[in-house]
Amino acid sequence: VRACVRACVRVCPCSAFCCNHLQLLDVHRIDSRDAVGGQKQHDFISRRQGDAELDLCGACIQVSLILINELLNIIANEGILGGCSTLCGKLPQKLEQEVCDAACVGLGIDEFIHILERADLDPIYYCELVRLCKIVDCQGRCLEIRSLSVKPAQVELGGMVVANVTFQVFNQTGTGMTRIDIYDKSQPKANPLQDDFLEVGYDPGMYEASIKIDTSQQTEFFSYRVGQYAVQVLFCEGECGSQHPHSKIYDTRNGTFTITA
Repeated sequence: VRACVRACVRVCPCSAFCCNHLQLLDVHRIDSRDAVGGQKQHDFISRRQGDAELDLCGACIQVSLILINELLNIIANEGILGGCSTLCGKLPQKLEQEVCDAACVGLGIDEFIHILERADLDPIYYCELVRLCKIVDCQGRCLEIRSLSVKPAQVELGGMVVANVTFQVFNQTGTGMTRIDIYDKSQPKANPLQDDFLEVGYDPGMYEASIKIDTSQQTEFFSYRVGQYAVQVLFCEGECGSQHPHSKIYDTRNGTFTITA
């Protein structure tokens, strides 16, 4: 797990948030109303870092994969000696210690250790259990993708593509993610290139988001080349694909683009 997170690898079997650089989706809320002259004006509201709730939840998720693994190793090798400050103080990084202490003190050490054993390396579920990410189990009609456009449809290798997605939220959502998977159509069984973006919840309304796809990007597992690519965008409560509580896929939408020489 540590090697996966530290290497910042995008295609990774360890968890959705494989990279210790947390990403936030560039999302704008669109409220249409009649303006002077019968024109429509759009009020754009963007969720960015600086939001205290988003920062606290994001800090927890950013370190949780490493933190859970290290704490379980400490408990297995040394046992539980002392309280929260003693246990969390054994972590090597200051941010890890602070996130650990905030969760442990709030819950009590016995409940905190019980949650560590339940979390199964799902960072969102863990951070919800320790009450650093909010839980909202959306019921009924939650979120629907209205459109997905991938432009330009053709791009030279090394160029930039942008996936623009419009979506509507009908009921308040909780902590979750937006995932974009890129598949090389010539290799249908290969793992996709994957990016995940944290969101602490949407109020009802209409939104739009833009996701940049850099075709010069390469990882140990994936590199772009001339050919056709499929794009899949998913909006999820919790971690996409997780079997834990407070997790489900709201909606998905597919698109394509072609890379030329």
